[in-house]
Amino acid sequence: MKKLLSFFLAAVLMLSMTACSGGVDKTNAGKGSTKKPVTTSKSGKDSGKSNESALSGKKPELKILTGYEAYNFNEQPANKLEEEMTGYKVKWFNLPQENADKKLILDISGGESYDLIMRIGASSANQLFEKNALQDLKPLLDKYGKNILAGVSDMALQSVTTEDGVIYGIPHEAFDGPQPGGDPYGILKGGIGFNMKYMKELGKEVPANLNDFYNVLKAYTDKTGKPALTTMASAWLNYVMAGFGMGDAGWYEVDGEYLPRIKNPAVVDYLAYMQKLYKEGLLDNDMPINTIDTAKEKFTNGTALAYPVMFWAIDGIYEAFKATGSDAKVQVATFLAKDANTKPVVYLRQGISALSCIPKTAKNPEHAINWFNIISDKENFKKIYIGEEGKSYEIKDGSYYPIFPAFNDFTNSDKFTGVLQTDVAFKMWQARARKTDAMAEMYDQMNSRVGDYEVKNYYESYASSLPEVRDNDAALGTMVNDKLIQAIADGGDPKKAIDNIIAEWDKTGGKEYEAAMKKWHDENKDTMK
Repeated sequence: MKKLLSFFLAAVLMLSMTACSGGVDKTNAGKGSTKKPVTTSKSGKDSGKSNESALSGKKPELKILTGYEAYNFNEQPANKLEEEMTGYKVKWFNLPQENADKKLILDISGGESYDLIMRIGASSANQLFEKNALQDLKPLLDKYGKNILAGVSDMALQSVTTEDGVIYGIPHEAFDGPQPGGDPYGILKGGIGFNMKYMKELGKEVPANLNDFYNVLKAYTDKTGKPALTTMASAWLNYVMAGFGMGDAGWYEVDGEYLPRIKNPAVVDYLAYMQKLYKEGLLDNDMPINTIDTAKEKFTNGTALAYPVMFWAIDGIYEAFKATGSDAKVQVATFLAKDANTKPVVYLRQGISALSCIPKTAKNPEHAINWFNIISDKENFKKIYIGEEGKSYEIKDGSYYPIFPAFNDFTNSDKFTGVLQTDVAFKMWQARARKTDAMAEMYDQMNSRVGDYEVKNYYESYASSLPEVRDNDAALGTMVNDKLIQAIADGGDPKKAIDNIIAEWDKTGGKEYEAAMKKWHDENKDTMK
Protein backbone atom coordinates (compact mmCIF):
# COMPACT_ATOMS: atom_id res chain seq x y z
CA MET A 1 0.00 0.00 0.00
CA LYS A 2 2.84 2.39 0.82
CA LYS A 3 4.35 1.92 -2.63
CA LEU A 4 0.97 2.53 -4.20
CA LEU A 5 0.55 5.69 -2.19
CA SER A 6 3.99 6.99 -3.10
CA PHE A 7 3.26 6.38 -6.77
CA PHE A 8 -0.04 8.14 -6.78
CA LEU A 9 0.88 11.05 -4.56
CA ALA A 10 2.79 12.48 -7.47
CA ALA A 11 -0.46 12.53 -9.43
CA VAL A 12 -2.09 14.81 -6.90
CA LEU A 13 0.82 17.25 -6.82
CA MET A 14 -1.24 20.34 -7.61
CA LEU A 15 -4.41 19.59 -5.66
CA SER A 16 -3.57 21.50 -2.54
CA MET A 17 -2.23 24.93 -3.42
CA THR A 18 -3.85 26.47 -0.32
CA ALA A 19 -2.82 23.92 2.25
CA CYS A 20 -0.61 25.81 4.63
CA SER A 21 0.31 29.04 2.99
CA GLY A 22 -0.72 32.57 2.47
CA GLY A 23 -1.27 32.41 -1.28
CA VAL A 24 -4.95 31.64 -1.13
CA ASP A 25 -5.45 32.65 2.42
CA LYS A 26 -5.30 36.36 3.24
CA THR A 27 -2.76 39.05 4.07
CA ASN A 28 -1.27 42.27 2.70
CA ALA A 29 1.54 44.72 2.66
CA GLY A 30 -0.26 47.72 4.07
CA LYS A 31 0.96 50.43 6.32
CA GLY A 32 4.48 50.05 7.53
CA SER A 33 5.33 47.86 4.58
CA THR A 34 8.63 48.09 2.76
CA LYS A 35 6.70 48.24 -0.50
CA LYS A 36 6.53 51.42 -2.48
CA PRO A 37 3.12 53.02 -2.00
CA VAL A 38 0.51 52.51 -4.67
CA THR A 39 0.12 55.76 -6.56
CA THR A 40 -2.77 54.67 -8.73
CA SER A 41 -5.69 57.03 -8.19
CA LYS A 42 -8.88 55.53 -6.75
CA SER A 43 -10.73 58.83 -6.65
CA GLY A 44 -12.01 58.98 -10.20
CA LYS A 45 -10.01 62.14 -10.80
CA ASP A 46 -7.15 62.33 -13.24
CA SER A 47 -5.61 58.84 -13.54
CA GLY A 48 -8.74 57.16 -12.19
CA LYS A 49 -10.88 58.31 -15.08
CA SER A 50 -12.04 55.78 -17.62
CA ASN A 51 -11.00 56.58 -21.15
CA GLU A 52 -13.17 54.21 -23.13
CA SER A 53 -13.47 56.89 -25.81
CA ALA A 54 -9.75 56.52 -26.50
CA LEU A 55 -10.42 53.03 -27.85
CA SER A 56 -11.87 54.07 -31.17
CA GLY A 57 -12.78 51.81 -34.02
CA LYS A 58 -14.24 48.34 -34.11
CA LYS A 59 -14.02 46.43 -30.86
CA PRO A 60 -12.11 43.16 -31.18
CA GLU A 61 -13.36 39.78 -30.03
CA LEU A 62 -11.71 39.00 -26.70
CA LYS A 63 -10.25 35.64 -25.69
CA ILE A 64 -10.70 34.99 -21.94
CA LEU A 65 -9.42 31.99 -20.00
CA THR A 66 -11.07 31.06 -16.72
CA GLY A 67 -11.37 28.13 -14.34
CA TYR A 68 -13.20 24.86 -14.76
CA GLU A 69 -16.97 24.77 -14.63
CA ALA A 70 -19.30 22.01 -15.74
CA TYR A 71 -20.98 24.18 -18.36
CA ASN A 72 -20.09 26.10 -21.51
CA PHE A 73 -19.40 29.76 -20.72
CA ASN A 74 -20.11 30.76 -24.31
CA GLU A 75 -23.69 29.48 -24.07
CA GLN A 76 -24.60 31.21 -20.80
CA PRO A 77 -27.18 34.05 -20.77
CA ALA A 78 -24.66 36.19 -18.85
CA ASN A 79 -22.31 36.10 -21.82
CA LYS A 80 -24.96 37.55 -24.13
CA LEU A 81 -25.90 40.16 -21.50
CA GLU A 82 -22.29 41.29 -21.25
CA GLU A 83 -21.97 41.45 -25.02
CA GLU A 84 -24.93 43.86 -25.12
CA MET A 85 -23.60 45.78 -22.10
CA THR A 86 -20.00 46.19 -23.26
CA GLY A 87 -20.12 45.98 -27.03
CA TYR A 88 -17.49 43.23 -26.92
CA LYS A 89 -17.86 39.67 -28.07
CA VAL A 90 -16.01 37.25 -25.83
CA LYS A 91 -14.84 33.73 -26.59
CA TRP A 92 -14.40 31.85 -23.33
CA PHE A 93 -11.92 29.06 -22.64
CA ASN A 94 -11.81 26.87 -19.53
CA LEU A 95 -9.02 25.22 -17.60
CA PRO A 96 -9.49 21.51 -16.84
CA GLN A 97 -10.82 20.29 -13.51
CA GLU A 98 -7.66 18.34 -12.72
CA ASN A 99 -4.11 19.73 -12.93
CA ALA A 100 -5.42 23.17 -13.82
CA ASP A 101 -2.25 24.97 -12.74
CA LYS A 102 -0.08 22.75 -14.92
CA LYS A 103 -2.28 23.41 -17.95
CA LEU A 104 -2.28 27.16 -17.23
CA ILE A 105 1.50 27.38 -17.00
CA LEU A 106 1.97 25.31 -20.16
CA ASP A 107 -0.49 27.41 -22.16
CA ILE A 108 0.96 30.76 -21.17
CA SER A 109 4.58 29.62 -21.37
CA GLY A 110 3.79 28.28 -24.84
CA GLY A 111 2.65 31.70 -26.02
CA GLU A 112 -1.12 31.22 -26.03
CA SER A 113 -2.57 34.70 -26.59
CA TYR A 114 -5.46 35.08 -24.15
CA ASP A 115 -6.50 38.70 -23.63
CA LEU A 116 -7.45 38.06 -20.00
CA ILE A 117 -7.02 35.27 -17.45
CA MET A 118 -10.03 35.60 -15.19
CA ARG A 119 -10.43 34.42 -11.61
CA ILE A 120 -7.43 32.22 -10.95
CA GLY A 121 -5.91 31.47 -7.55
CA ALA A 122 -3.22 33.73 -6.12
CA SER A 123 -0.66 30.93 -6.20
CA SER A 124 -1.33 30.39 -9.93
CA ALA A 125 -0.96 34.11 -10.62
CA ASN A 126 2.23 34.21 -8.57
CA GLN A 127 3.73 31.41 -10.64
CA LEU A 128 2.96 33.27 -13.86
CA PHE A 129 4.40 36.48 -12.44
CA GLU A 130 7.60 34.72 -11.40
CA LYS A 131 7.91 33.47 -14.98
CA ASN A 132 7.67 37.09 -16.19
CA ALA A 133 4.47 36.18 -18.05
CA LEU A 134 2.12 38.92 -16.77
CA GLN A 135 1.68 42.54 -17.80
CA ASP A 136 1.93 45.46 -15.41
CA LEU A 137 -1.68 46.58 -15.08
CA LYS A 138 -1.00 49.94 -13.46
CA PRO A 139 -0.84 51.98 -16.71
CA LEU A 140 -4.00 50.26 -17.97
CA LEU A 141 -5.87 50.81 -14.70
CA ASP A 142 -4.81 54.45 -14.59
CA LYS A 143 -6.25 54.99 -18.05
CA TYR A 144 -9.23 52.64 -18.25
CA GLY A 145 -9.95 51.28 -14.76
CA LYS A 146 -12.01 53.81 -12.80
CA ASN A 147 -14.69 51.28 -11.81
CA ILE A 148 -12.14 48.57 -11.10
CA LEU A 149 -10.18 50.80 -8.74
CA ALA A 150 -13.39 51.81 -6.96
CA GLY A 151 -14.35 48.15 -6.51
CA VAL A 152 -11.26 46.94 -4.64
CA SER A 153 -10.00 47.94 -1.23
CA ASP A 154 -6.72 49.75 -0.72
CA MET A 155 -5.45 46.71 1.14
CA ALA A 156 -6.33 44.41 -1.75
CA LEU A 157 -4.72 46.69 -4.31
CA GLN A 158 -1.55 46.92 -2.28
CA SER A 159 -1.48 43.13 -1.99
CA VAL A 160 -1.00 42.74 -5.75
CA THR A 161 1.54 45.55 -6.02
CA THR A 162 5.22 44.66 -6.00
CA GLU A 163 8.07 46.50 -4.33
CA ASP A 164 8.64 48.32 -7.65
CA GLY A 165 5.03 49.45 -7.98
CA VAL A 166 3.99 46.83 -10.54
CA ILE A 167 0.34 45.73 -10.32
CA TYR A 168 0.17 42.19 -11.69
CA GLY A 169 -3.46 41.28 -11.03
CA ILE A 170 -6.96 42.54 -10.28
CA PRO A 171 -7.99 41.19 -6.87
CA HIS A 172 -11.42 39.65 -6.36
CA GLU A 173 -12.15 39.95 -2.67
CA ALA A 174 -13.99 37.26 -0.76
CA PHE A 175 -17.74 37.39 -0.18
CA ASP A 176 -17.37 35.12 2.82
CA GLY A 177 -19.52 37.21 5.08
CA PRO A 178 -19.94 40.45 6.97
CA GLN A 179 -17.22 42.29 8.78
CA PRO A 180 -16.77 41.75 12.52
CA GLY A 181 -19.80 42.86 14.47
CA GLY A 182 -22.21 42.19 11.61
CA ASP A 183 -24.95 39.59 11.33
CA PRO A 184 -23.11 36.25 10.97
CA TYR A 185 -25.96 34.60 9.05
CA GLY A 186 -24.68 33.25 5.76
CA ILE A 187 -21.03 32.73 6.67
CA LEU A 188 -21.32 28.94 6.60
CA LYS A 189 -21.03 27.49 3.10
CA GLY A 190 -20.32 23.80 3.55
CA GLY A 191 -19.49 20.92 5.83
CA ILE A 192 -19.53 17.13 6.06
CA GLY A 193 -22.66 16.00 4.24
CA PHE A 194 -24.48 12.92 5.56
CA ASN A 195 -26.82 10.60 3.67
CA MET A 196 -29.86 10.97 5.92
CA LYS A 197 -31.42 7.71 4.70
CA TYR A 198 -28.49 5.86 6.25
CA MET A 199 -28.48 8.10 9.32
CA LYS A 200 -32.12 7.21 9.97
CA GLU A 201 -31.29 3.51 9.66
CA LEU A 202 -28.49 4.00 12.20
CA GLY A 203 -30.74 5.98 14.53
CA LYS A 204 -28.18 8.80 14.53
CA GLU A 205 -28.37 12.58 14.34
CA VAL A 206 -25.95 14.84 12.49
CA PRO A 207 -22.91 15.19 14.80
CA ALA A 208 -21.80 18.51 16.25
CA ASN A 209 -18.45 17.54 17.83
CA LEU A 210 -15.48 15.24 17.27
CA ASN A 211 -16.67 12.46 19.58
CA ASP A 212 -20.11 12.28 18.01
CA PHE A 213 -18.55 12.40 14.54
CA TYR A 214 -16.33 9.41 15.31
CA ASN A 215 -19.22 7.45 16.81
CA VAL A 216 -21.45 8.02 13.77
CA LEU A 217 -18.73 6.94 11.35
CA LYS A 218 -17.92 3.87 13.42
CA ALA A 219 -21.55 2.81 13.66
CA TYR A 220 -21.88 2.88 9.87
CA THR A 221 -18.63 1.04 9.19
CA ASP A 222 -19.36 -1.59 11.84
CA LYS A 223 -22.78 -2.21 10.27
CA THR A 224 -21.80 -2.20 6.59
CA GLY A 225 -18.11 -3.02 6.50
CA LYS A 226 -17.61 0.05 4.27
CA PRO A 227 -15.64 3.25 4.93
CA ALA A 228 -18.07 5.82 6.28
CA LEU A 229 -16.23 8.99 5.18
CA THR A 230 -14.84 9.62 1.72
CA THR A 231 -13.05 12.68 0.38
CA MET A 232 -10.60 13.69 -2.31
CA ALA A 233 -6.85 13.51 -1.79
CA SER A 234 -6.33 16.27 0.74
CA ALA A 235 -4.74 16.21 4.17
CA TRP A 236 -6.68 19.20 5.42
CA LEU A 237 -10.30 18.52 6.35
CA ASN A 238 -11.25 21.95 7.65
CA TYR A 239 -14.51 20.90 9.25
CA VAL A 240 -12.63 18.40 11.42
CA MET A 241 -9.74 20.78 12.07
CA ALA A 242 -12.18 23.17 13.73
CA GLY A 243 -12.42 20.75 16.65
CA PHE A 244 -8.73 21.35 17.24
CA GLY A 245 -9.08 25.12 17.21
CA MET A 246 -8.17 25.49 13.54
CA GLY A 247 -10.02 25.88 10.26
CA ASP A 248 -9.55 27.39 6.82
CA ALA A 249 -6.76 29.74 7.81
CA GLY A 250 -3.19 28.97 6.85
CA TRP A 251 -1.68 31.06 9.64
CA TYR A 252 -2.62 31.33 13.32
CA GLU A 253 -1.81 33.39 16.37
CA VAL A 254 -0.84 30.90 19.07
CA ASP A 255 0.37 32.15 22.45
CA GLY A 256 1.46 35.44 20.94
CA GLU A 257 3.24 33.84 17.97
CA TYR A 258 2.17 34.03 14.33
CA LEU A 259 2.60 30.51 12.98
CA PRO A 260 1.98 28.65 9.74
CA ARG A 261 -0.59 25.89 10.03
CA ILE A 262 1.99 23.09 10.03
CA LYS A 263 3.65 24.63 13.11
CA ASN A 264 0.41 25.01 15.05
CA PRO A 265 0.84 22.55 17.95
CA ALA A 266 -2.76 21.39 17.44
CA VAL A 267 -1.78 19.78 14.10
CA VAL A 268 -0.25 16.85 15.99
CA ASP A 269 -3.58 16.01 17.64
CA TYR A 270 -5.40 16.55 14.36
CA LEU A 271 -3.08 14.12 12.60
CA ALA A 272 -3.55 11.52 15.34
CA TYR A 273 -7.33 11.80 14.96
CA MET A 274 -7.18 11.40 11.17
CA GLN A 275 -4.80 8.46 11.52
CA LYS A 276 -7.32 6.77 13.80
CA LEU A 277 -10.13 7.22 11.27
CA TYR A 278 -7.90 5.83 8.51
CA LYS A 279 -6.55 2.88 10.53
CA GLU A 280 -10.00 1.78 11.64
CA GLY A 281 -11.36 1.93 8.10
CA LEU A 282 -13.75 4.79 8.87
CA LEU A 283 -11.94 7.07 6.40
CA ASP A 284 -11.80 5.82 2.81
CA ASN A 285 -8.41 4.13 2.42
CA ASP A 286 -8.38 5.31 -1.20
CA MET A 287 -8.36 8.92 0.04
CA PRO A 288 -4.69 9.42 -0.94
CA ILE A 289 -5.51 8.71 -4.58
CA ASN A 290 -9.12 9.91 -4.83
CA THR A 291 -10.07 12.60 -7.31
CA ILE A 292 -13.00 14.91 -6.72
CA ASP A 293 -15.12 12.78 -9.04
CA THR A 294 -14.25 9.40 -7.53
CA ALA A 295 -14.94 10.61 -4.00
CA LYS A 296 -18.26 12.14 -5.02
CA GLU A 297 -19.25 8.93 -6.82
CA LYS A 298 -18.63 6.85 -3.69
CA PHE A 299 -21.00 9.11 -1.80
CA THR A 300 -23.72 9.37 -4.43
CA ASN A 301 -23.74 5.67 -5.35
CA GLY A 302 -24.52 4.78 -1.75
CA THR A 303 -21.11 3.40 -0.75
CA ALA A 304 -20.14 6.09 1.77
CA LEU A 305 -22.17 7.71 4.52
CA ALA A 306 -20.41 11.09 4.53
CA TYR A 307 -18.61 13.41 2.13
CA PRO A 308 -17.57 17.14 2.23
CA VAL A 309 -20.33 19.16 0.55
CA MET A 310 -20.65 22.84 -0.35
CA PHE A 311 -24.26 23.96 -0.40
CA TRP A 312 -24.12 25.06 -4.02
CA ALA A 313 -23.25 21.49 -5.10
CA ILE A 314 -26.30 19.84 -3.56
CA ASP A 315 -28.46 19.79 -6.72
CA GLY A 316 -25.82 17.78 -8.57
CA ILE A 317 -25.62 15.34 -5.66
CA TYR A 318 -29.38 14.87 -5.64
CA GLU A 319 -29.36 14.27 -9.39
CA ALA A 320 -26.68 11.60 -8.89
CA PHE A 321 -28.76 10.03 -6.10
CA LYS A 322 -31.78 9.84 -8.38
CA ALA A 323 -29.71 8.17 -11.11
CA THR A 324 -29.13 5.29 -8.68
CA GLY A 325 -32.79 5.14 -7.70
CA SER A 326 -32.25 6.82 -4.32
CA ASP A 327 -34.40 9.60 -2.89
CA ALA A 328 -31.93 10.27 -0.08
CA LYS A 329 -31.51 13.75 1.34
CA VAL A 330 -28.38 15.34 2.78
CA GLN A 331 -27.79 17.28 5.97
CA VAL A 332 -24.51 18.88 6.87
CA ALA A 333 -22.31 18.92 9.94
CA THR A 334 -20.46 22.20 9.62
CA PHE A 335 -17.36 23.04 11.64
CA LEU A 336 -17.16 20.48 14.44
CA ALA A 337 -16.64 21.44 18.07
CA LYS A 338 -14.07 19.75 20.31
CA ASP A 339 -16.76 18.42 22.61
CA ALA A 340 -20.30 19.12 23.82
CA ASN A 341 -19.06 21.89 26.12
CA THR A 342 -17.01 23.79 23.52
CA LYS A 343 -18.11 26.31 20.91
CA PRO A 344 -17.38 25.40 17.29
CA VAL A 345 -14.84 27.70 15.63
CA VAL A 346 -15.21 29.03 12.10
CA TYR A 347 -12.47 31.04 10.41
CA LEU A 348 -13.98 33.63 8.12
CA ARG A 349 -11.91 34.60 5.14
CA GLN A 350 -11.33 38.30 4.62
CA GLY A 351 -9.23 38.94 1.59
CA ILE A 352 -8.53 37.80 -1.92
CA SER A 353 -10.39 34.84 -3.36
CA ALA A 354 -8.96 35.09 -6.89
CA LEU A 355 -7.00 37.29 -9.28
CA SER A 356 -7.61 38.34 -12.87
CA CYS A 357 -4.48 38.97 -14.93
CA ILE A 358 -3.37 39.91 -18.43
CA PRO A 359 -0.55 37.84 -19.95
CA LYS A 360 2.18 39.49 -21.94
CA THR A 361 1.00 37.52 -24.98
CA ALA A 362 -2.40 39.31 -24.96
CA LYS A 363 -3.27 40.98 -28.27
CA ASN A 364 -5.85 43.40 -26.83
CA PRO A 365 -4.84 44.37 -23.27
CA GLU A 366 -6.43 47.86 -23.37
CA HIS A 367 -9.74 46.45 -24.56
CA ALA A 368 -9.58 43.67 -21.97
CA ILE A 369 -9.24 46.19 -19.14
CA ASN A 370 -11.95 48.37 -20.66
CA TRP A 371 -14.30 45.37 -20.84
CA PHE A 372 -13.51 44.48 -17.22
CA ASN A 373 -14.06 48.09 -16.17
CA ILE A 374 -17.52 48.19 -17.76
CA ILE A 375 -18.69 45.03 -15.99
CA SER A 376 -17.32 46.42 -12.70
CA ASP A 377 -19.71 49.38 -12.73
CA LYS A 378 -21.98 48.89 -9.69
CA GLU A 379 -25.23 48.80 -11.62
CA ASN A 380 -23.77 46.61 -14.35
CA PHE A 381 -22.37 44.24 -11.72
CA LYS A 382 -25.84 43.89 -10.17
CA LYS A 383 -27.50 43.27 -13.56
CA ILE A 384 -25.00 40.50 -14.33
CA TYR A 385 -25.06 39.04 -10.83
CA ILE A 386 -28.78 38.93 -9.98
CA GLY A 387 -30.69 40.91 -12.63
CA GLU A 388 -33.39 43.50 -11.94
CA GLU A 389 -35.39 44.07 -8.76
CA GLY A 390 -38.99 42.98 -9.12
CA LYS A 391 -38.16 40.76 -12.11
CA SER A 392 -35.43 38.33 -11.07
CA TYR A 393 -35.00 39.19 -7.38
CA GLU A 394 -36.79 40.87 -4.48
CA ILE A 395 -35.75 42.32 -1.15
CA LYS A 396 -37.58 41.19 2.01
CA ASP A 397 -36.57 42.33 5.50
CA GLY A 398 -33.26 43.56 4.12
CA SER A 399 -32.36 40.20 2.51
CA TYR A 400 -32.28 39.36 -1.19
CA TYR A 401 -34.40 36.52 -2.61
CA PRO A 402 -34.61 35.16 -6.16
CA ILE A 403 -37.77 35.37 -8.24
CA PHE A 404 -38.38 32.34 -10.41
CA PRO A 405 -38.35 31.45 -13.22
CA ALA A 406 -36.59 34.70 -14.23
CA PHE A 407 -33.68 34.07 -11.87
CA ASN A 408 -32.81 30.86 -13.69
CA ASP A 409 -30.96 32.95 -16.28
CA PHE A 410 -28.56 34.05 -13.53
CA THR A 411 -27.70 30.58 -12.21
CA ASN A 412 -24.08 30.73 -13.38
CA SER A 413 -23.70 34.47 -13.80
CA ASP A 414 -21.47 34.92 -10.73
CA LYS A 415 -18.51 33.71 -12.81
CA PHE A 416 -18.99 36.62 -15.22
CA THR A 417 -18.77 39.50 -12.76
CA GLY A 418 -16.06 42.11 -12.32
CA VAL A 419 -15.19 43.56 -8.91
CA LEU A 420 -17.33 45.37 -6.35
CA GLN A 421 -17.02 46.34 -2.70
CA THR A 422 -17.61 43.17 -0.66
CA ASP A 423 -20.19 44.65 1.72
CA VAL A 424 -22.39 45.55 -1.25
CA ALA A 425 -21.82 42.28 -3.09
CA PHE A 426 -22.52 40.12 -0.03
CA LYS A 427 -26.05 41.46 0.27
CA MET A 428 -26.76 40.52 -3.35
CA TRP A 429 -25.15 37.15 -2.82
CA GLN A 430 -27.95 36.16 -0.45
CA ALA A 431 -30.23 35.79 -3.49
CA ARG A 432 -27.71 33.54 -5.20
CA ALA A 433 -27.50 31.36 -2.10
CA ARG A 434 -31.17 30.58 -2.57
CA LYS A 435 -31.21 29.96 -6.31
CA THR A 436 -32.70 26.46 -5.96
CA ASP A 437 -34.97 24.96 -3.31
CA ALA A 438 -32.33 22.40 -2.34
CA MET A 439 -29.62 25.05 -2.00
CA ALA A 440 -31.87 27.30 0.07
CA GLU A 441 -32.78 24.41 2.38
CA MET A 442 -29.16 23.42 2.97
CA TYR A 443 -28.00 27.03 3.29
CA ASP A 444 -30.59 27.68 5.98
CA GLN A 445 -29.92 24.34 7.69
CA MET A 446 -26.22 25.08 7.96
CA ASN A 447 -26.68 28.63 9.22
CA SER A 448 -29.55 27.96 11.61
CA ARG A 449 -27.20 27.87 14.61
CA VAL A 450 -24.39 30.09 13.36
CA GLY A 451 -24.89 32.36 16.36
CA ASP A 452 -23.46 29.59 18.54
CA TYR A 453 -20.12 29.67 16.69
CA GLU A 454 -16.95 31.48 17.61
CA VAL A 455 -16.11 33.46 14.48
CA LYS A 456 -12.54 34.49 13.70
CA ASN A 457 -11.18 36.28 10.66
CA TYR A 458 -8.09 35.54 8.62
CA TYR A 459 -6.34 37.82 6.15
CA GLU A 460 -3.27 36.00 4.81
CA SER A 461 -4.11 36.40 1.13
CA TYR A 462 -3.38 40.10 1.39
CA ALA A 463 0.30 39.14 1.59
CA SER A 464 0.24 37.31 -1.74
CA SER A 465 2.64 39.68 -3.54
CA LEU A 466 5.48 39.37 -1.04
CA PRO A 467 8.45 37.86 -2.90
CA GLU A 468 8.86 35.17 -0.25
CA VAL A 469 5.20 34.20 -0.71
CA ARG A 470 5.43 34.14 -4.49
CA ASP A 471 8.62 32.08 -4.36
CA ASN A 472 7.52 29.49 -1.81
CA ASP A 473 3.75 29.33 -1.43
CA ALA A 474 2.81 26.71 -4.01
CA ALA A 475 5.77 24.38 -3.46
CA LEU A 476 5.50 24.44 0.33
CA GLY A 477 1.75 23.94 0.23
CA THR A 478 2.10 20.92 -2.03
CA MET A 479 4.93 19.43 0.03
CA VAL A 480 3.07 19.75 3.32
CA ASN A 481 -0.16 18.33 1.90
CA ASP A 482 1.53 15.34 0.28
CA LYS A 483 3.61 14.43 3.31
CA LEU A 484 0.67 14.83 5.64
CA ILE A 485 -1.46 12.53 3.46
CA GLN A 486 1.37 9.99 3.65
CA ALA A 487 1.50 10.38 7.43
CA ILE A 488 -2.25 9.78 7.73
CA ALA A 489 -1.93 6.58 5.72
CA ASP A 490 1.28 5.34 7.37
CA GLY A 491 -0.07 5.70 10.87
CA GLY A 492 3.30 6.34 12.50
CA ASP A 493 4.03 8.55 15.50
CA PRO A 494 2.18 11.82 14.75
CA LYS A 495 4.65 14.07 16.60
CA LYS A 496 7.60 12.58 14.73
CA ALA A 497 5.76 12.90 11.40
CA ILE A 498 5.00 16.59 11.99
CA ASP A 499 8.58 17.24 13.12
CA ASN A 500 9.85 15.69 9.88
CA ILE A 501 7.52 17.85 7.80
CA ILE A 502 8.60 20.97 9.69
CA ALA A 503 12.25 20.10 9.08
CA GLU A 504 11.53 19.85 5.35
CA TRP A 505 9.59 23.13 5.54
CA ASP A 506 12.50 24.94 7.18
CA LYS A 507 15.10 23.81 4.66
CA THR A 508 13.03 24.39 1.49
CA GLY A 509 12.12 28.05 1.85
CA GLY A 510 9.80 27.89 4.85
CA LYS A 511 12.02 29.96 7.15
CA GLU A 512 12.20 32.82 4.66
CA TYR A 513 8.48 32.60 3.96
CA GLU A 514 7.72 32.55 7.68
CA ALA A 515 9.91 35.54 8.45
CA ALA A 516 8.25 37.61 5.72
CA MET A 517 4.77 36.68 6.89
CA LYS A 518 5.57 37.48 10.51
CA LYS A 519 6.96 40.87 9.51
CA TRP A 520 3.88 41.54 7.42
CA HIS A 521 1.60 40.52 10.28
CA ASP A 522 3.37 42.79 12.77
CA GLU A 523 3.06 45.73 10.36
CA ASN A 524 -0.62 45.14 9.59
CA LYS A 525 -2.23 43.50 12.62
CA ASP A 526 -3.91 46.70 13.79
CA THR A 527 -5.49 47.14 10.35
CA MET A 528 -6.90 43.61 10.46
CA LYS A 529 -8.91 43.96 13.67
